[in-house]
Amino acid sequence: MSICKHCGADLGEGNDKCPLCEPPEGRSGRIASAYDLFRLSRIENTRHLYEITMLLLVSGVIITMAIDAVFGKGFGWSLMTTTSLGYLIVFLSSLYLLRKRPYLVISFATAATLVFLWLLDILTGHTGWFRAIACPLTVACALLTAAVLFLNSLSRYRGLNLLATILIALALFVLVTEYLTDKLVTSAYRPQWSVVTAASLTIIAMFFIFIHYRMKRGRSLGRLFHI
Repeated sequence: MSICKHCGADLGEGNDKCPLCEPPEGRSGRIASAYDLFRLSRIENTRHLYEITMLLLVSGVIITMAIDAVFGKGFGWSLMTTTSLGYLIVFLSSLYLLRKRPYLVISFATAATLVFLWLLDILTGHTGWFRAIACPLTVACALLTAAVLFLNSLSRYRGLNLLATILIALALFVLVTEYLTDKLVTSAYRPQWSVVTAASLTIIAMFFIFIHYRMKRGRSLGRLFHI
């Protein structure tokens, strides 16, 4: 029995080279450990899951339109279903194809969401809710998400500070949400629940930031809290 001197794997009969340490000619990647095999398997599984998901979504679009055309003698309710499935196709495709470019993911996902909500507004009678609340909330969510990613990229030590940044972004988002809903419903801004929620989230975020930088300096929290 032949054993690879580098990784200790059994080469089997008739093999002079280890398939893990010395991949065949023409293969660009080099597998150095069992973890690399798991990583490649995970990438393949993700690709297969994406392909199956796209196949199911496209099939759903074709089936719903065909049923509506045959039994409904036109396109009515299928427009709503097709719009929703089309949005999922674009959104999931942007997450998969642009996963290494988070800012492009945010841009494409935001654009797809805006188009989707605008089409829903048209299909539901064009009451104007898209312009009044859906569009501003979508843009605010995208900007806050991009801000969180940017601030996280500036941090050399990532930990509880990332969670604190997310909580602060949520605090700003709830303030914007109540402002837009008040303007839409009563045409007057009367801050109530959003202020309490934002204040609570901010206090928790400050506590996380304190713990993060306390641990970063190597100081004991047990001694600080007399534990």
